[in-house]
Amino acid sequence: MISLNSSILKSVNTRLNLIILALVLIFTLFCLPGFSYLSLSSRVLGTKQPEYELLNYQHYPIPQIDSKTPPVLSAQSFILIDSTSNTTLLAKNQYLRIYPASITKLATALTALNVYSLDEIVTITESYHLGKVMGLQPGEKITVKNLISALLVYSANDAAVSLASHHPQGVSGFLKEMNLITTKYNLTGTHFTNVDGIHQTNHYSTVFDLAQIARISVKNPVLKEAVKTKTLTVSDLSDQITHRLVSTNELLGVVPEIEGLKTGWTPEAGGCFVGLININGHYLISVVAQSADRFADTRLLVDWSKSHLTYSAYQP
Repeated sequence: MISLNSSILKSVNTRLNLIILALVLIFTLFCLPGFSYLSLSSRVLGTKQPEYELLNYQHYPIPQIDSKTPPVLSAQSFILIDSTSNTTLLAKNQYLRIYPASITKLATALTALNVYSLDEIVTITESYHLGKVMGLQPGEKITVKNLISALLVYSANDAAVSLASHHPQGVSGFLKEMNLITTKYNLTGTHFTNVDGIHQTNHYSTVFDLAQIARISVKNPVLKEAVKTKTLTVSDLSDQITHRLVSTNELLGVVPEIEGLKTGWTPEAGGCFVGLININGHYLISVVAQSADRFADTRLLVDWSKSHLTYSAYQP
């Protein structure tokens, strides 16, 4: 009888020990930070970080305008948008087909930044003399970064063509990459047939699409830095050939709110300008096209923004 009771007690003790061990394991899994089941589950399922981000998300300030009456511009088409929210503040003929002239080079620069590394070396194969050029020489070796800078600061056509020619599939392959940008962002009013903006009938855009390309562009720090550069000297790899370049943007250093972006002109396109405007830390993008005075028109948009635009906190 005693032997039987002893066996029963041993069995009970074993079960109790197992239960205690199980409880300890459960406690460890749920309570210790390094081995927490909840912590592991959050990492595996990807829920912890997004929850944190949602809790700490701050909505962008809301642009408010007290007048929708635009200034009187010479431009036949124009648009002014808030870059952060992509809100259209003012517009006229924003979807009308226009010729983009050298504003094309924003898309050229974006494409080069997508397909090449900045320190990649481009060997100039031939001279290019059509339109505004920086004087690249056959055999000259120069970095992609220097060519992009020259493209944006000086609007150098030979820099644009050299970048495109460097593509493994040549200029046609580079152009396909450029037009992929319009497809990706559903910019149906734009089609590129060249990389420098020289007039061609089937090379067109709209001020709405150009504002969107500009908005994408300024998210790239290399591009954003280049477009606010007033003067620049770039050299080939040997430092034997130098190119001193002055920005085509006449508002840089003159209108404090202007921090870029890109000029354009052909007889068919008229004057074009995309402006990056900083109003008290809030960035706007302006586009004027078919303008008799692209810089005066942009000044009017800056003045209008300073007088009629404010920002308010988001109220859910």
